Amino acid sequence: MPTNGEEAVNKIRRDHEHMLHLIDRIRSECTERGKIDNCNDCSASRKGVCHGNIEQMIRSFVETTLKHNLIELMFMEDQVPSAHRLAHNQAHMDIAQQLKAIRVIFSEDGNCVLAIEGIDHIHQTLLEHFKDYDQQLEAYLIEPALAPLR
Repeated sequence: MPTNGEEAVNKIRRDHEHMLHLIDRIRSECTERGKIDNCNDCSASRKGVCHGNIEQMIRSFVETTLKHNLIELMFMEDQVPSAHRLAHNQAHMDIAQQLKAIRVIFSEDGNCVLAIEGIDHIHQTLLEHFKDYDQQLEAYLIEPALAPLR
């Protein structure tokens, strides 16, 4: 675990880059996106490979994102005002609900196209989260002496 604010910020930024990279990989896996609405329209051989790859990448993305959220919560414990911690935590809960919805939809019908649409939505949510919450968190972590406690 990082020991100072700058190391914590670097960890947060590396996680963000990794999460965005996973999103790009998920999106690029389906070569038929935009041409079809459902994986049932793909050939059986393509569907099997694509489905397995996307399922694994979504699982990895969900786990990475939830782990990242927990790490941010730990970073916030001592150096971030409670109002920001509470709002930031609620934003994490909202992200977790979106991730759960993607997993539920995917497990119910295995439609990769719909799952990727969910990934597109969460991509936008994460970009907004980075801007609205994580930039402020980074400021608190880098300049803890300036941050009002609790």
